[in-house]
Amino acid sequence: MSTSANSPSWVRTYTRDDATKYQIAYRSNNTWKNDANGRAVPGSFTTNLQVDRTAIDGGVTGGGVNATWTTAATRGPGANGIWDRKYLDDADTTLGFALPDASWSDLNDRNSNFNSQVSNISANAIAKYFKTLGFGRGSGLSTQAGAIREIARSQGSNNQGNPSEDAIGGNKTLIKELPEEIGAKPRDKYGSRYTYYYPVALKANRDQDKMQISVLKYKPRDIKGFKIAKSRDAGGRDGYTQRVLGSVFLPVPGSVTDSNNVNWASDSMDPAKLALANAFFQNVQKSDGQIEGLVDSLGEIAQQVGSESGDVKKGVAAMLTKAATGGSVLTRTTGSVVNPNMEMLFQGPQIRPFTFSWKMSPRDYEEAEMVKKIIRMFKQSQAVKRSKSLLFLESPNTYALRFLTARGREHSFLPKIKECALTGFSMNYTPDGNYQTYENSSMVAYEMTMSFQELEPIYHDEYTSLDQDRDESIGF
Repeated sequence: MSTSANSPSWVRTYTRDDATKYQIAYRSNNTWKNDANGRAVPGSFTTNLQVDRTAIDGGVTGGGVNATWTTAATRGPGANGIWDRKYLDDADTTLGFALPDASWSDLNDRNSNFNSQVSNISANAIAKYFKTLGFGRGSGLSTQAGAIREIARSQGSNNQGNPSEDAIGGNKTLIKELPEEIGAKPRDKYGSRYTYYYPVALKANRDQDKMQISVLKYKPRDIKGFKIAKSRDAGGRDGYTQRVLGSVFLPVPGSVTDSNNVNWASDSMDPAKLALANAFFQNVQKSDGQIEGLVDSLGEIAQQVGSESGDVKKGVAAMLTKAATGGSVLTRTTGSVVNPNMEMLFQGPQIRPFTFSWKMSPRDYEEAEMVKKIIRMFKQSQAVKRSKSLLFLESPNTYALRFLTARGREHSFLPKIKECALTGFSMNYTPDGNYQTYENSSMVAYEMTMSFQELEPIYHDEYTSLDQDRDESIGF
C-alpha cells in the first residue's frame, strides 16, 4: 500500500525571447510505500513535479481550483539525484515533454533556487502529513529536516535545499543565502516571527498568570561629572522597551522568593582617631574652600588636647602612649581600656539574586521546537561577545523580568524586578533520571534553571516612584 502528500501550488515567472513574460504553476506530489504496520518504508519516497498543463496550453496562470495536474518530472528511489523528464504521452513522444524547457533547465541546475525550492516544498508536504499522525508516530518525518534526510536517502543528493523552518514553500519564492551573507554576524533578534511561549497553549490562555523574560541589549549607565545617571534609559525601568531583542512567556515558577539585604558592619574610633578625623572633616568643609590647620601628627593632637583635663586628657594620653611605645599603660595602671566607641554603621546596599526553575515536557512537535528555541535564546544571549577586532570582550545581553496576572497586568502581589544579568544558566536534559527522546530526537523532558542578579540595588525613593506611596503593590 502506498500513501501520497501534495504540496500547495506555487507560481514562477519566465521571460520569452521577445521579452514578454509568462507564468507556470507547479505542485509537488510525493508518494511512499507503507509496511504491514502502516509505517513508511525507508528509501521508498518518490517526488513527482507536476504542472498545470491545461493552463500552460491555454496561456494563462495555472494552479487554481480547476487546475489539471500533469506529472512532468520524477525522481524516485535509487535515482542518485537525477530527474526523469516525462512526455505528455509516452505512446506518442512527438507531442513533446510536459515540462517546458526553461523549467527543466532550472530543475537540473544544482545551484538554482528552483531546485532547492522543489526539495524544500516536497519535504514540507511530507512533514505536514506525518505531523497529523500525532507526536511519536511520525517515523522521524514530522519535521522538514527529517523529511529532507529521507528524500536524500531515497532519491540521492541533488542540492536538497536548506532544511530550516523558514523554507515554507507555498506561494513564496525561496532565495538561498549568498556566500558573503553566510558569515557570522551579531544577532539582533530572537523569535522574529513570534514571541516564544511554553507551554504553547499559554499564548491563547488569558486567564493564567505568567512570567515574561525579555532579552535586552546591554546599555551602560552614563557618568556626568561626579554623578552616575539614575537610569540606563531616560524613561526609567520601562524605558528599555527599545532594547528588547526577544521575549518568552513561561508559567510562574513553583518557587518565587526575594531577599533584600543591606551591608552593616561594626566600626571603632578611639579618642585620638576621633580628634584627628573630626579636625580633618571640619577643615575640609570650610566655606572659603581653603583647607588649613590640618592635624597630621601626634604632636599636634597632643597640643589640641593640652587644655583638656580629666578623663579626656587621660584617654588621649593613653592612646598616644600606645601609638608611640606600643604599651598599654592605662590598662596596666587602672585596669581600664579606652572606649572604642564601637557602633554598627551602614556600609552600602547589596545586589539582589533570583533563581528560577522550570520543568518543560513537550507534548507535540510544535512545543518541542518551541522549547529548543527558548533554550537557544538564553544560551546565546548569555554568552560573552567579542569585538570585531577580537581585542575586547563585550557585555552579554541583560534581561527584563516581569510577573503578569491574567490579561497581562503587572502583578501587584509579587515583587517587581529591576534589569538583571543572567549569571548562571543550567539545563538538565534527563530530569527523570533516564535518557528518553521522541521520534525527532527531542528530549521527553527538560529542566531549566536560571540565576539572575539585578544590575542595581533597590533604593527607598523607588518605592515612592511606583505609586506615590499609595501602597498599591508589594514593590521591589
